[in-house]
Amino acid sequence: MLKNNEIIEEFKKSITATVKSIGKDQDLEINYVKENPSIEGKTINLTEPNIESIKKNLSYLRAEADSLALEFRLHSKEIHQKFINKNELSNEIIGVLEQTRVEAKGGNEFKGIKKNLSNKNFSDLSKNLKSSSELSIVDAFRYVSYEEITGIKLGKNNDNYKNLLKNKLKNNYDSFFKDLKNNLNNQEIFSLKILDILEELGILHNNDSKGNEDEKNNENDIDDNKEDTQKEEKNNDDKESANIEMDSSETDIEQSIVNNESEEMGEDNTNSESEYFPNIEKLDQYKNYKIFTDKFDEIITANELCEIKELEKLRRNLDQQVFSFQALIVKIANRLQRKLLAQQNRHWEFNMEEGFLDTSRLAKIIANPNNKLSYKVEKEIEFKDTIVSLLIDNSGSMRGRPITVAALCSDILAKTLERCLIKTEILGFTTRAWKGGKSRENWIKNGKPSNPGRLNDLRHIIYKSADAPWRRSKKNLGLLLKEGILKENVDGEALLWAYKRLQSRNEKRKILIVISDGAPVDDSTLSVNPGNYLEKNLRDIIKDVENNEKVELIAIGIGHDVSRYYKKAITIMDVDQLGEVLLNQLSNIFSIKQ
Repeated sequence: MLKNNEIIEEFKKSITATVKSIGKDQDLEINYVKENPSIEGKTINLTEPNIESIKKNLSYLRAEADSLALEFRLHSKEIHQKFINKNELSNEIIGVLEQTRVEAKGGNEFKGIKKNLSNKNFSDLSKNLKSSSELSIVDAFRYVSYEEITGIKLGKNNDNYKNLLKNKLKNNYDSFFKDLKNNLNNQEIFSLKILDILEELGILHNNDSKGNEDEKNNENDIDDNKEDTQKEEKNNDDKESANIEMDSSETDIEQSIVNNESEEMGEDNTNSESEYFPNIEKLDQYKNYKIFTDKFDEIITANELCEIKELEKLRRNLDQQVFSFQALIVKIANRLQRKLLAQQNRHWEFNMEEGFLDTSRLAKIIANPNNKLSYKVEKEIEFKDTIVSLLIDNSGSMRGRPITVAALCSDILAKTLERCLIKTEILGFTTRAWKGGKSRENWIKNGKPSNPGRLNDLRHIIYKSADAPWRRSKKNLGLLLKEGILKENVDGEALLWAYKRLQSRNEKRKILIVISDGAPVDDSTLSVNPGNYLEKNLRDIIKDVENNEKVELIAIGIGHDVSRYYKKAITIMDVDQLGEVLLNQLSNIFSIKQ
């Protein structure tokens, strides 16, 4: 008869072999600790067993080992880390739901494990009984999700938690758990579904540990991160702060092409970045369109036009204007995101050695037992590599509500597309001065030659580069509210600039979205050229871009119908129509081509 120590050692050997088998890694190291079982790299720490626990809780110890082994096999820390933020409550909920995903997926593959895990959850729930006033929403998500996703009932003890979640989720309760169940095999989409519901509940915008509303440094937030702002305000070196905010990929390209705003000082800012900026030679292909001089044109990043502290203040002002639309923005973002994710097709690889049992071939096995069981594995199909460029009209006619709507559109699209792993850049275009600036002064000094062509100093603004995360760039849109920024607009050259930036990218699918309120207007140019001079050039460039299958061109008209210029166009007459228009139209724009 085996002694107690021998029984424990035999049990450890059995558990070690099982964990390595489930984890699919014979190099796994199994340690035994007194408390807090965990995974550290390729080491799994299990609870130290004793003879009493083996006799009374054998299935619980096995379930604990099964759960950690499944986590090692089915859980990606890299993917999980992308959804972690500073809100402890949301992180806990994401964590327990990910545990449910791992256990449910593992239980579908291993029936013995499924039984062990259900017994463990039932036992944990029984030990964790609380009054209705003490119920934890984290525990509610943990136990209710396990029951809803696996279909295994955890008894009456789970009813209070279920009622709590039904009151919280309301009409979203069934669809939420259905979405989770349908995406057990895709951790990323599974986590995105969780973020959707946490946003709708307002959990991502609250920090329960502080007991008040705390704005988070999270890619899905609309409000500024107060903590980050306070830290940055202590930093007296504004240039260093600006460099920190810029992504390294921006710095390499954009720092060489930006110039300081120095109109008042009378300095000539000559742009040397010929790769992106359409100069005179590049525009020769457009008949009857020319530029008097591009010596004073500039491409500049938003934080070069404004002090960091002022930019943050302007962003807060913008947030106050759009605060009443926060619930609408969340709804639009979630609907658009679900539309994009739903376009992922499911494909299977058959005749595999392991995976899901291919039930379509069971008849052959019944007919002839010598036939081997056949398995299938789901093959993940990623989105076509895509980049979206938003080009915003920064003309004076956009002041007030139109520019607020443009900012709303940019917020919604940039954040949602980033969550769907689609890169986004945000650009703006205007002029450096009213009525010609230094270009006109130069023209006058040269004796006012006839038909000079475009006669103003262009300013093209980079609010967010494609490789910079949204949370680092979101404050830049506050620049749209700065007095003196919005002037005149030369749409044709701006469109060509944005188009050439897209052309230089390596993504397979490229989408250019223009947000504007109408036709190009530059008094200096139009006063000494034909009245349709800028409009004709815009139409010529639109035609060339639309004929290029490598770039898809779409326009959003703010208060004006821009379909007279663009083949694919959406019109928003008022901010109140924003939700309906974006929900009904934008999802169709991003339909993936077959």
